[in-house]
Amino acid sequence: MENNTKQKKNSDVEVGLIVVSVAILVAFIILMIFNPDGTLNAITKFFNMMITGLGPFFEIIAFVSFIVGLYLLFGKYGKVRLGNCKPEYSNFSYFSMMLLASLASAALYWSFTEWASYYQAPGLGMQPGSVEAIESSLGYQFFHWGIVNQSMYTIMGVAIAYGVYVRKVPSFQTSAVCCAMLGEKAKGKSVIGKVIDFLVIFGVLGALSSSLGLAVPLFTGGLNALFGIPVNAVSQVGTIVFIAIVYSITSFLGTKKGMQTISNIASVTCVIFLLFVLFAGPTTFILKNIVNSFGHMIEKLPRMALFTDPVNNTGFVESWTVYFVAFYLNYVAMMGIFIAKVSKGRTIREVAMYTMFIMTGGGILIFGINGSFSIFQHLHGLVDVIGLVTSGVGDVAIYSILKTLPLGSTVLPFLILVLVVGFVAPSMDSASLALAETVTKRGTPKMALRMFFCILLAVIPLSIILVGAEFTAIKNIAIIISAPFLIILAGTILGLLKWLRHDDRIGLHAKIVAQQEAEMRAEALAEDAGEVPVSEAEGELQAVMAEQSE
Repeated sequence: MENNTKQKKNSDVEVGLIVVSVAILVAFIILMIFNPDGTLNAITKFFNMMITGLGPFFEIIAFVSFIVGLYLLFGKYGKVRLGNCKPEYSNFSYFSMMLLASLASAALYWSFTEWASYYQAPGLGMQPGSVEAIESSLGYQFFHWGIVNQSMYTIMGVAIAYGVYVRKVPSFQTSAVCCAMLGEKAKGKSVIGKVIDFLVIFGVLGALSSSLGLAVPLFTGGLNALFGIPVNAVSQVGTIVFIAIVYSITSFLGTKKGMQTISNIASVTCVIFLLFVLFAGPTTFILKNIVNSFGHMIEKLPRMALFTDPVNNTGFVESWTVYFVAFYLNYVAMMGIFIAKVSKGRTIREVAMYTMFIMTGGGILIFGINGSFSIFQHLHGLVDVIGLVTSGVGDVAIYSILKTLPLGSTVLPFLILVLVVGFVAPSMDSASLALAETVTKRGTPKMALRMFFCILLAVIPLSIILVGAEFTAIKNIAIIISAPFLIILAGTILGLLKWLRHDDRIGLHAKIVAQQEAEMRAEALAEDAGEVPVSEAEGELQAVMAEQSE
């Protein structure tokens, strides 16, 4: 009997999928060891061909996702609750976990430095180095990290949550939801499903390994600024091991005790850091530049979203706009699974509001304050931000910028170290969860699976550093993997809308909304002991739930 139970549990884990994915990753690392230049050149060539050839399609899918996301937010399906319960997390924790999972360490690094690239080589045909270019640079940053690309997370998060909590799909696997959308004939794990799962695993491992690799120079740079610790292989390996221990502990503790706690701490620390920069720095300039940049993004948003630069072909679109869409597509399955997991009890409208508007607002504050302060330092000749970024030492530029503030050589670098860990850990934690869900056919993933992926997420960047290879190759491979997600996301949009129309037509949504309203009335009556007895409210709620179960 015990053997049968154990065998059943093991059958719920797709071991073959794990073995194939890991084997291919190992083969890639071996190629990087024995033929680094040839491997990098081949991958880069294919990467450039894909970005250039599929560029318009990437922009179209992102813009369509944005329109559909607005429809989910403001349309008639917004009231539908995803799960018959109250939300499991407070609004602050819900926002913090999703924002940090999506941004990771990239937000810290690029918030100070990305504007420099837009200033030197701007989009929309602007003159490089002009006043228009620098005034619009932050607006482009708001756009690339903002509402249009975030809407892809909205679509996948709502689709998976709706599939699991309303349609009763037995797994959070992206493939399970996609196959369910295809109809009864595809409910088993088809070839399409296995391909989707492989793309999810390989893409997430590649993208998150690169993200951890980006955190390393920022963290080791902080150690050097604070304690004079040299930036070398030893400090880099130590950084990865330390961060891996942190996110492995949060994964082991679970989302409520682990990730929620570290996300809340990181969010509060980030707010303190941003407020200090805002008020200790050039407050007026920062506020004016944020408002001006936000206005530029609002005015030019459709143009930026669909700008292809067909005449001049400056390469800006491919290097930035299309790259960012591919970057978000690469994370779309991971974020979709994670958003669905933490959104139980939320309505579709709440999920859309938080993922599209509130997360974008959080990003605008981070990029707006840090970016505006960085621009001010450069304009006034205090720090040569552009020169440092161009020479490939963006982390040096960041710590040089912070030195111009009070406590800029002590407290602020320490806060950056805390934020690097606080931003990376939730992202890696959500990745281990998404990967474990992807190889689990039904039920809750085993903790051993999550720990396995936690280790694997650290082993890959460690291997790359130890063999002296570059992160560019694995980053480009991860982005290449995003191409099939053009089709997957397009199919998910159609499948979700089909589900919503069908379930609304048969009256399921009305029953769900009625249950929600009955619960609210029951709570109100329970608080008012002088009115209708609580048993009457409970009876009404049970009647609605019974009707829904039918």
